[in-house]
Amino acid sequence: MTTDERFESGHHALLRFGLSGIVFTILGPMIFWLTYPLGPIAAVAVTELTVHAMRFGAFRMLVFPARKGYRVNLARYVLSALPMTCTGFASVALLHNHLSRTELTVAGTLITVLVSFVWTRFIYKHPVMPNVREQMAKR
Repeated sequence: MTTDERFESGHHALLRFGLSGIVFTILGPMIFWLTYPLGPIAAVAVTELTVHAMRFGAFRMLVFPARKGYRVNLARYVLSALPMTCTGFASVALLHNHLSRTELTVAGTLITVLVSFVWTRFIYKHPVMPNVREQMAKR
């Protein structure tokens, strides 16, 4: 693969990632707002399960497909999504008695997007697992 092909591949992956981020940033709060009558904790549970099931499928098939050399599996996805899910539950648990349905939806979205940005930067700047080949080569 040439440098241009790698750049193009990376460029397209970034575009697909960005587009999926926009879709799920709109879809998640919409599902939460619509399911809020079930109760705030139930609404966040339904939202997290629905959005992450769809997002995992989108990551595997569209954003980071295996045919392009990516290895999206459930364990990696859970590691990347866990902080967002915990933040979603924590923000709803702490704020649902103090904010209206719409205010809680907006606040939860903003908090989750911020945590997601910080966590994603950390994940992509630091190796989650050391590369075994690099470790073996150093010995």
